Amino acid sequence: MGSMIAQKFREVSGSAPEASSTTGAAEIAEEAYLYGLQQVIFYETRYNYTQAEDSNVHVGVNRYYLVNEGKPITPDFKAVVTPNATTLYATAFLDLQEEPLVMEVPGITDRYFSLQLMDQYGIYFLYAGNQFNGTRARTYLIVPELWGGKIPADFTTTEVIHAPSRMAFANIRIALMEGSEEEVHHINNLQDQCTITPLSKWVENGHRGVLLKDQELVPGKYRTFPRMAELTTRQVDRQTAEDFFTFLNLVLNDPSMPLMKDSEKESDMLCRLAKVGIGPGKNFQWSKLDRDIRDGLTEGFISGYKRLKKATQESLIPMNGWMVLNAEGGFGTEYLMRAVMADAGWGGPDSNVSHVGAFLFLDSDGNALEGKYRYTLTFDMDDLPPVTEFWSVPIYDASGYFVANELNRYTISSFMVDRGDLHVEDGKLTIYVQHEKPTEPAQLQNWLPAPERGFRFTARFYGPKMPLVDGSYNMPRPVRKK
Repeated sequence: MGSMIAQKFREVSGSAPEASSTTGAAEIAEEAYLYGLQQVIFYETRYNYTQAEDSNVHVGVNRYYLVNEGKPITPDFKAVVTPNATTLYATAFLDLQEEPLVMEVPGITDRYFSLQLMDQYGIYFLYAGNQFNGTRARTYLIVPELWGGKIPADFTTTEVIHAPSRMAFANIRIALMEGSEEEVHHINNLQDQCTITPLSKWVENGHRGVLLKDQELVPGKYRTFPRMAELTTRQVDRQTAEDFFTFLNLVLNDPSMPLMKDSEKESDMLCRLAKVGIGPGKNFQWSKLDRDIRDGLTEGFISGYKRLKKATQESLIPMNGWMVLNAEGGFGTEYLMRAVMADAGWGGPDSNVSHVGAFLFLDSDGNALEGKYRYTLTFDMDDLPPVTEFWSVPIYDASGYFVANELNRYTISSFMVDRGDLHVEDGKLTIYVQHEKPTEPAQLQNWLPAPERGFRFTARFYGPKMPLVDGSYNMPRPVRKK
């Protein structure tokens, strides 16, 4: 079937007439925006990691970047919106074009840990860690498509991962349970034992991975265009139509990003894109397009963006005032939901198997959250968020960043509950959310310092049970004190 679809694409794209009107180009562009947003963000993010030499995440290919240098995230950290204070991250872009890669992870038995690999379509092809397949040390061989070499005898079949692409994004999460210097040092030691090594170098190194500190920075070798250097942050909102379709043509001509196998829907999309000069083998140049086509692509780009934003809002499931993103993963050719996830949380995992987030902007009366007021957030100890791993409720300013406070406390988590750090009375855990420091000892113990002005929450639930996914859990809302 795959060869039939490929032949159909060659036949249609080779003879397809160009879109001859603004309207025709706009219709193609709107669907193309939803089809390609995930891949375009992947392409630009990879550029930032592997090619942008002045980037603070520039580590090259096949090499981990320790987010915030392996330290807990504080208010000084502005690299991403709504950062997480209960995990430390290591991320990397894997290039499998030349040979397989060996990925080693240590045994981690004392805390949550996960390794996840995502292709350019936003589809995860490896979930590993104590939530998924246990806590022992593992060595994975990531094998690219059509590789004809011999796999060494060291690897068990369950740890040979056949990648659907020749490029992947890797994300390692390790839970930060208390934030002490000793704990951070312990996690950094675990991160140091997470290695990415080309198979030939792994064999040369005595069948062991090469540590991060001993790895050379190998830059990526991917096609670029000048504007890429200006688009490394807030990509979705800053891109123009010219940027987006230039990106999309690069994606479709990148040998490290093969097309989906046996996808008639993608084949039809490529046939339509060929009518506006975009696709495999095409040399897309915005400046050489007819004005009608440029106008149509711009119109469709704008309508695609608006459709995405509307769909993002509509995909949020209400959970007693909190809003849960309905992103079940495994998108395949569900282009709209794939684009929603790319916009709302690119690189975020499938909620059905990993974790889910919930947003909150309003109090129990439907009013915006303001630091000039005092709030209580009360959990029933018999009905805490249902998870298999852990949960956290971080607080941010209105823009989504942590704000400094005298406690250096930016979140309330299940780790704090488990340690007995918080005051519980009559089976209730009441969190006091306010800017002003409480005077009563019990309230001070449970104080979550709020920014002076507007603020919001983005709760996270690792290993969520279904009530947190379908919105049926009775998540408490902040009640404003009179």
